[in-house]
This record gives sequence, C-alpha cells and structure tokens, in this order.
Amino acid sequence: MTRHTLRGDYSEIIGDSPQIFEVLQQIEHFAATSTRVLISGETGTGKGMVARALHKNSNRWGEMISVNCAGIQETLLESELFGYEKGAFTGADTRHIGRFERADNGTLFLDEIGEMPLSMQSKLLHAVEESEIERVGGEKPIPVDVRIVTATNKDLEQAVKDGRFREDLYYRLNVTGISVPTLTARGEDLEALVLHFLGKHLRPEASEIPQIALSVLVLLKSYLWPGNVRELENVIETASHLVKDQMLLPEHLPEKFRPYHNHPLPISEGPATPENAQSVTVSLDMTLEEVEETFIRKVLASLEGNRSQAAKMLGIGRSTLQRKLKKYNIYFGDVDA
Repeated sequence: MTRHTLRGDYSEIIGDSPQIFEVLQQIEHFAATSTRVLISGETGTGKGMVARALHKNSNRWGEMISVNCAGIQETLLESELFGYEKGAFTGADTRHIGRFERADNGTLFLDEIGEMPLSMQSKLLHAVEESEIERVGGEKPIPVDVRIVTATNKDLEQAVKDGRFREDLYYRLNVTGISVPTLTARGEDLEALVLHFLGKHLRPEASEIPQIALSVLVLLKSYLWPGNVRELENVIETASHLVKDQMLLPEHLPEKFRPYHNHPLPISEGPATPENAQSVTVSLDMTLEEVEETFIRKVLASLEGNRSQAAKMLGIGRSTLQRKLKKYNIYFGDVDA
C-alpha cells in the first residue's frame, strides 16, 4: 500500500517510506475525530507538519492556532493562551483575545509542551477538562470548542516521574500518540526530500531543478542528521545557491558532510537516475569501502561490464577502476567498449 490509498491531503509531508506511510495512516485515522493527539519526535522531524495535516484533514472549520510553549516567557504565557481584560494589569489598555478563543471550533497546537511551567499546567488542565477558559482579570468562564494537539521532543513519561510534568495532564493530552521518525530511520525518503528542497529554494534564474550527483546521495545518507529534516533543508537551501551547470555536487555541501573529503568517493559526476541510483541501497552501518564496492558493482552491472563507460560514469580513470576491481574481487568479463 502507498499514500495513493489515502483520502486526505498530505502534500506537505514528503516521502513514501513505510515509516512515513504509517504516520499518514495514523493522521487519516485520527483527523476526523476530536481526540487529543500528542505528537512525539526529535527536533526537526516535522511534528508541526503532522499537526497541520491533522487539522487540514479534519472537519473543524475554525483556524489552527499554534503556540510555542518554550518561546513565550512564563509571565506572558497565561495572557497569550487565555487573553486578558482591559485594566487587568499595567499596560492592559484594551481587551486581548487569547489563543484558546482564537482557536474556537478549530485546533490549538501546543508545541514543545514539555517546556510548559508547572504553574501553567494546572490552568491548562482545567481548560482541557472543562472546555472553558477565563481571561486574566475576567470574572466569568468562557466556553471554547477547541481540539488540542500537542508536540514534544522530550520524554514526558520521565518528566512525570521527575515531577516536572503533571501526570493527570499527561494522560489528558496523550489520548492517542503519533511518533514521527527520524530522518535516518526513513533514509529512503532522502532523495525525494532533497529534490523537494531544491525545487523549493530554486534560484530565480534557474530554469529547472538541478540533478543530484550520486556521490552527494552517498554523503547525505552517510550522515547521522541530528537536526533531521530541518537540518537537511538548511543544507540544501545553502547548497542550491552554489549549484552550477544544473548538478548538485559534493563541493556544494558544507565540509562537515564530507568526512572522507581527503579520499573522494568514486562517483562524482553522474546524476542519480532510475538506471543507477535508485537500485543502490546505502545503509548507515556500511563503511566507505562497502559503499564504494556497492556502487561499482551496480554501475558495471547496469553497463553489462563495460569498464570504459563505467569508469567515465564513476568519474575515475580506467586504471583506477582496474585497481578497485582487483581490490574488491569484481569480475564482469573483459568488455572495454
């Protein structure tokens, strides 16, 4: 099964790996409900996109309002969430409508919920349980119809054990959970993501999306991506401004993505095409030599053993290819032309 079997619009989420398809299935299952969803995953994995997909494919006609719980000072968070009345405190010259009210009949997305201060957690718990809020300085509760979606890169169960997060609030928010995989866990989506970001950050003067050299894919797949998809986009956005001749090459990547830059990979100029790149599987536990041997074997097989063409596609001299064939005990006959 693929994403084509799904009914919703998930165009913002790129990839067809089994890991991403499972996430899309979960989104589709929960989107039409009003159940609260806790999205977990490392920084940069795309938790915000999952939240937007949940809202986009729901039957809620209100807005999706987002709050970064780590990005608002503790003293201001209550006012931002619940609003305030005129004269509630010094500087409150007018009534302020909080994000709960703005999200009425829609979705309130609380990002980095694990960073919410304990003093605010009790007030959030009341709003969730009673479906009502009270503005700062207000005298009467205001009913709200809000779907709560939260996200965290923290271990909230451990935070509960450590006394940093309320247990009752945790179970109220974690009615159902969606775990977003890391980029390394969904490595087969990497090429599609790179092409997507190249298109997104295409230079104004460029006429088409650049091709990706095979060596670039090897380098990107060999990196651990602590910043996940967000880090990948930043890398490709920067690289897209350096591309010439419509080919993304290793030289366009930051130095940290080329740990073996003193020993260049053999594949440097050939574009990733269905005939060569897509048939090659590169895993994170492979050594550089194993990656090199894999590509040489695949290229030779695709060219029916033609060493001259293989050397040209690999971006190395024929004598260098001969040495590598001997090194890896590769034999494809004596085809030279």
